[in-house]
Amino acid sequence: MRQVGENIGAPAATVSQVEKGQRALKEPKLAPWAAALGVSEADLHELWVLCQGLVPVGRDRLAFYSDRPDALGSAPLDADIIETLGDWPDLEATFRLAVRIAGVLKRLLPNASVQVEPDEFDSPYMMPDVDEAGAWVTFPNTQKKLEAAFAAFVPLPIIWVYWANFTSRDGVRMPRLQKPTPIVRRRGKSVNTVELEDLIRDLSGPERERVRGYVEAVMEQRASLEG
Repeated sequence: MRQVGENIGAPAATVSQVEKGQRALKEPKLAPWAAALGVSEADLHELWVLCQGLVPVGRDRLAFYSDRPDALGSAPLDADIIETLGDWPDLEATFRLAVRIAGVLKRLLPNASVQVEPDEFDSPYMMPDVDEAGAWVTFPNTQKKLEAAFAAFVPLPIIWVYWANFTSRDGVRMPRLQKPTPIVRRRGKSVNTVELEDLIRDLSGPERERVRGYVEAVMEQRASLEG
């Protein structure tokens, strides 16, 4: 994806967001991406909208999926999802959003098989040994950590893309998206060079990449105005 983004001249911040699956601050220019990937721009736009947690609720209107779960439809779900929702009914909107995303991916990837499955518990700690009598042998501290990890586990949906007759696959674990908080821009207050350097120093690597993309966009805009 980085190579595609660079070939079409996409901002570095946008390329970084696409690579890492980050939610965007604003809608990217999807036409060049669709042309480079050889896919429908409408499908790519629908995928982008759904990945922001937004669903269409009317003509040119969008709502956050947890605010309007009815807009996600009521189509029958797979048996393993229904079984999971029996214990986790609050996850239904998240699973239905994942199913909607998978539906778009099926159109974008016609040669792949796309499925939504509940995540399975995978302990970060070694599973206990079994003695000759078939009883579990564990250390108390490990047992407590294992129980805590299981208690914190949430069977969120995983969107699996299977390739080449199911010989390989890629998966994305879908989180429960949070409604984005509106950005409040401070006006009338300038930041000197030292303060700006301090702010940048506190950023993480991906955040610096995004800032670099914004700076490049400003420089490109300035160059176009001067030209």
